[in-house]
Amino acid sequence: MDNNFKLKILWKYFLRKGRIINLKKPKLFTEKIQWLKIYDCTPIKTQLADKILVRDWIKQKIGEEYLKKIYGIYEKYEDIDFSKFPDEYVIKTNHGCNMQLLVIEGGKPDESQKDRFNNFLKINYAFKSGYEMQYKDIKPLIFVEEFIKNTNELFEYLIFCFNGKPEYILFASEKRTNKICCTMFDTEWNNLHFNYGGYLHEKPIPKPKNLDKMLEIAKILSRDFKFVRVDLHNIDGKIYFGEMTFTPASGYMRFKPGKYDRILGDKLKL
Repeated sequence: MDNNFKLKILWKYFLRKGRIINLKKPKLFTEKIQWLKIYDCTPIKTQLADKILVRDWIKQKIGEEYLKKIYGIYEKYEDIDFSKFPDEYVIKTNHGCNMQLLVIEGGKPDESQKDRFNNFLKINYAFKSGYEMQYKDIKPLIFVEEFIKNTNELFEYLIFCFNGKPEYILFASEKRTNKICCTMFDTEWNNLHFNYGGYLHEKPIPKPKNLDKMLEIAKILSRDFKFVRVDLHNIDGKIYFGEMTFTPASGYMRFKPGKYDRILGDKLKL
């Protein structure tokens, strides 16, 4: 990595977290994510961070039955022919996070979405939140994906894998609301009562019947990486691949309680 970007990563972390990283002996999880940004940003991570290119890799690793359908891929919003889609679908970009639109009940995006998505295409997500350089060389595209309902909560399972071993599962729900709930579980589905964003769930969350299968998938997909979060959906017992997340929250998360920054850091062997 360019030494200039290395310095920017270290400085950004200091501004966000108020600590100087010892790159020779990082201890916290958030520090080690910065180390991975600097020393472990490989071409395969760029491929797998691309929400379109990752699909071929997923087919090879676990099979295409875990992929949602794609109805079309476009270089600009104006190319989209909305008459070809079913009543419900999701419009996304392939090169970052939080750039999407859910269309349901036979609706159609209003005209403002054209500028919104074309502006998304101008963003290099590598520089948006903290020098996540795996996004730098992704060619920005728009794609339209199948929408598969679970509930209005849009829940998902975010599996933290360390050196090819699933260790924690962050269950996230109520993503359509202003009160997103996230709670961390271990691989036996014991509630660990911590997270790093949103609210903890107040009610018990049932253990998914096919948890072992999700963990098996995460183990396969994480095998070659020091750390990756494998994001999965589980809808009526059917598992779908979401994405591979190498630098969650760009490594700036604030764990609640804070001790888990060190606990997860101890799991990550560099």
